[in-house]
Order: sequence, then C-alpha cells, then structure tokens
Amino acid sequence: MAEAQSGTGQLQEQKKGLLVAVSASVDKIISHFGAARNLVQKAQLGDSRLSPDVGHLVLTTLCPALHALVADGLKPFQKDLITGQRRSSPWSVVEASVKPERSANSVR
Repeated sequence: MAEAQSGTGQLQEQKKGLLVAVSASVDKIISHFGAARNLVQKAQLGDSRLSPDVGHLVLTTLCPALHALVADGLKPFQKDLITGQRRSSPWSVVEASVKPERSANSVR
C-alpha cells in the first residue's frame, strides 16, 4: 500500500512539474513585456524581428513546456474510422481543439 501511495505522489509531483514549467515560461514572457512603458513598446517587444528575445522565450521555454503538458498521458493511438487507428500526437490534440474556419464564401 505504501508503494502505491509513493507512486501516486511521484506522479502528482511529475504533473505539478509540468504546470510549473508552463508557469515559469509565462512568467519569463510577462517579465519580457514588463520593460515596456506603453503599447507601442509592447508591440515592439512582441515582434520577434525587432526583439529576438521574445521568439527565443516562446520557442525554447513555452513551446516545449506546452508540448510536454499536452503529451502527458496521451494514448499512443486513437481510433480512426477509415484506418482503424492512427498515432496520437500533441498536434492532433491541438487540431481537435480548434474550430474549423468558416469558408471564404460564408464570410461575405
């Protein structure tokens, strides 16, 4: 029984670590924008051409942290009507979470 509780505790710590990584990344990005005094400066800090640091923060801290969070507990395969099963990936979760765009004709 103690081993099961120890395993559950480790799993909870691992999941907490995933959230801490996302939170730490968001804090770094917020800190990056904290140097701005007005909206123009914030816009400039958000443009990776003018401020490569923001791109670096997003690509090296936020994206990997979100990837790990979404991938955690993801089943290796999901059922597919045509092929029977297909590999799961964090990207398939993102695709399934986004509403399809309306066609260009319906926008008019």
